[in-house]
Amino acid sequence: MLLACLLPLVTAAAAAAGFPSVIPAVHSFEPSASEQPFKLPTSRPLLIAVDAAFAASTDSDSTALTLIPPTLLAFAHTFSADLQQLFPGTSAQVQIQVSSASARNADVFLTLLSPSQRANVTLHDGTRTPEDYRLEIAPAAVAVRGSGARGAFWGTRTLLQALLLGGGVLPAGVVSDAPDWGTRGFMLDVGRQWYPIGFLTELCAYASWFKISEFHTHLSDNVELRDPKTTYARFRLRPSDPALAGLTPHLNETYSREEFEDFQASCAARGVTVIPEIESPGHALVITQWKPELALSTDPTLLNISFPDTIPTVKSIWQEFLPWLHSKQVSIGADEYDADLADDYNDFVNTMSNFIWQQSKKTIRIWGTNEPSNTTSVSKNITIQHWEFFEDDPFELIRAGYRVINSDDAFQYIVLKYSDGYPQKLNQTRLWDGANTVTGGIWDPHVFDRGNSSNNPTPENPLLAGSIMAAWNDPGPNATTYLEAFYSIKAGLPVIAAANWQAASRPNHLTQAQYLASFPRLEAAAPAQNLDRRIKSAHAVVVEYNLTSTSKRPGAKVKDGSGNKYDGTWVNGSVKTPLGSKGHNYTFLIEVGTHNVSGPLLTGPDDSFGFTPSGNGSTLAFTSSNTLYSLSNYTLPASTSTALSSREIIVTGTEGGTSAFVDGQHAGDFVIAIDGNSAILAPMAFVAPVQQIAGTVARFVLWDGVQDISSISRSSNSSLSMDN
Repeated sequence: MLLACLLPLVTAAAAAAGFPSVIPAVHSFEPSASEQPFKLPTSRPLLIAVDAAFAASTDSDSTALTLIPPTLLAFAHTFSADLQQLFPGTSAQVQIQVSSASARNADVFLTLLSPSQRANVTLHDGTRTPEDYRLEIAPAAVAVRGSGARGAFWGTRTLLQALLLGGGVLPAGVVSDAPDWGTRGFMLDVGRQWYPIGFLTELCAYASWFKISEFHTHLSDNVELRDPKTTYARFRLRPSDPALAGLTPHLNETYSREEFEDFQASCAARGVTVIPEIESPGHALVITQWKPELALSTDPTLLNISFPDTIPTVKSIWQEFLPWLHSKQVSIGADEYDADLADDYNDFVNTMSNFIWQQSKKTIRIWGTNEPSNTTSVSKNITIQHWEFFEDDPFELIRAGYRVINSDDAFQYIVLKYSDGYPQKLNQTRLWDGANTVTGGIWDPHVFDRGNSSNNPTPENPLLAGSIMAAWNDPGPNATTYLEAFYSIKAGLPVIAAANWQAASRPNHLTQAQYLASFPRLEAAAPAQNLDRRIKSAHAVVVEYNLTSTSKRPGAKVKDGSGNKYDGTWVNGSVKTPLGSKGHNYTFLIEVGTHNVSGPLLTGPDDSFGFTPSGNGSTLAFTSSNTLYSLSNYTLPASTSTALSSREIIVTGTEGGTSAFVDGQHAGDFVIAIDGNSAILAPMAFVAPVQQIAGTVARFVLWDGVQDISSISRSSNSSLSMDN
């Protein structure tokens, strides 16, 4: 039952129990004098009531960037689904309650704060926000009160995380919470690497779990220029206008309007706004490959802005896609253009800003770029996304009246797989204790300059929007699998989210110790996604099939010997399993006839594994996103060279790499030559594909964790040992 009023409160210092270390940390928790906690019901369904007065409410204020805001009722249904996923023994019902009397029977009551309460909570700069909320936790019920629908949704994230960390139990009291910055985001370079739309949707769900508000999708770009005609360059949105068909010759690497709109809606349903970026006039090789006459003569990756057809072409691209894009702000990129053409650049940016506003009433943002003009400048209606001091001075921009997003590369840049200058994961030592090169300290978005604290704005400066971390794919499309992008950002993104939610100067800012204690459990439980590709198993052996002991007729069952009951079925000469991919860490073993040296052995939704020709023989290979990754410098022994009728292949996988063993001997590790340079090799981390097993396989076993090869291999010659 929902209490009509809050229980008497005592100070935090006198409280016997604190609040769980959720990520981000809450701004304040005032424990109740009552020692009785709230407990999830286990013997009956949990009732979620939505206040009828606000069930249809959406966030429509100026700080909400999405044009498709969910209602409070829609957020309640998302909360219900997540609750049941995180606590499988709990069923939940969502009801709209017309009166406060009927709401007293609810276990969780979702509503909005009163106008007077909303006025008291703001962003760090004093701006009112719909993202703040209160949790009123009583022994029998929890009330979630948001300033807006999104605030109530963020309250449900805190509620779920706290229940998870508390084993379904919450201390009674009141949580008051709000973000310090509205822009809490991450960017993924989708231009230089193809990402399935389902992966992007899962990534959005993961980010939402930590109250990230923006997913900046970098939709067009090129790798380092070699041959202007053949260098990898892609544009990811699929036009319907035939006049734009030359922009996307690789249709299998594009998103349809329906796919991209569904992606945006899925993100919005979890409080995250997709901010699309279409890059020009720099990083525009994909446009000049289509229309070479638009290229600057000195650099084909740059558009010749002064050429008569250039701006009309860029406008035609935006005109095609603006109706797809459901955000109040978009990015035109405008990064790294020729500084000698500063006036042309500024005119281009302002022209595009005016055009996009006239067409859609959307504002734009651009990357900070060094354009040293003494006569022109970009409009102050344009948001600047700072990334490097040699391109701009962010504090000077703020003093000049520009709204600035902090994406400074000293803290928030990573380049996937390999880079001379950037890490592959965020430098957490720097984030937790490197805000200043002398005094250290926790980083937050007001810190741009590590060496000179006077060159940073105050946290409450109204022109400081927040921050966005950036994950780039400079090495190109074959350097990583799409899941490796998640491995690179999953630990750092919650730290960025926490730093944007609470300034480092706040007394209850998340500490590194709290983060380290809570993150593993929260990461594993993030709802509506399975980017770790986890498979439930009662023990180390996840699945085991003996394919020779069963009929191969269509529909025949293949019993799972692991005890997990993942029985397979013969379909068209192969075994279809109820599984998909097994993430890290894992080990799998395959026994296959020595005469079988071609084709796939295992297939899954993320990759496949099998044989591929190599020289005069065959080797082992994974295939991911239509890219073949073969085992270098290894050829399978000829069938006549072994006395055994079958060959044993063992593969181990971690987020750090993938290794193969044949008949008990180490055959090699899967690596990629960065930019084709064999002197720079980087490991590939593949997941185990277990959706379909080829009929040529005699036996298949999959383990959770990296196993001791000598203990699982049939070969008596193996002396290899690997730690779990």
